[in-house]
Formats: sequence, C-alpha cells, structure tokens
Amino acid sequence: MSIKPVIILDEALPTGLKANFSAVMAMSLGKLRPDLVGADTPTQDAIALAGITTVALPVLGAPAADLPALFDKAADLPIRLAYMRAAFEARDYDDYTARIAAEPLDAQIPQALLLAGSRKAVDRICGRLPLLR
Repeated sequence: MSIKPVIILDEALPTGLKANFSAVMAMSLGKLRPDLVGADTPTQDAIALAGITTVALPVLGAPAADLPALFDKAADLPIRLAYMRAAFEARDYDDYTARIAAEPLDAQIPQALLLAGSRKAVDRICGRLPLLR
C-alpha cells in the first residue's frame, strides 16, 4: 500500500514553533517508517548526500480547536502521531512522559498532528485543509 503522510499544525502558532513541530513530527515518521527515506545519493564528485523522504509530506494548517477532532477521526489510520502541549512545556523527555502519563488522552492538547495512511483515508479526514502559509 502506498502511504500518504500529512502534518497538521495549529495555524496560529508562531513560525518558529511551526517549523520545530514539523521537524519533530517528520523525525518520528522517519523512525516509524524508515522505508520512506531514500538511499544516500552521491554527487558527481562522489560526495554522498544523505537520503531524503521519498514521499511528499504536506504541512497543513487548522484552527487549534479542530486538532482534537482530527486526531480522533484518524484513530483507524496506521500512523497517528500528536505533538501535545506537554512536549512544549516539558523541560526534558522524562518531564514530558510524566506530564503525558498524568492526564487522560482527552485532557491532552495537541498542537501538531502527523497522520498517514491510504490517500483516500487521509483525504477523507483532512482533504479540505489548506497548505500552511
């Protein structure tokens, strides 16, 4: 099955946080699906450049209030990741995991999502969202 990944960000975030959260989500996708990263590619002068993604990874924007519902709608997708506010507020990874463990899922506040699955399933969930500007 071909896979369509998308990143959805709170459109009101400052530009720096949008870039950071996108990078974090893409890094997590690369860990889950290393097959989506292409082989190293040599330049003409034999300098190897590390492989990059072999699939498009659009970054979409949505109102913050819509992110929990989008996350819920994606429950059946093979990949559903969330960058919760707890990650931004945490001092380190141990603090992050403690904050996440201290609250039920519905009390978490997503600031970014990464959804991936069949094109049809992903488009059904977020096909009307605009590219982030």
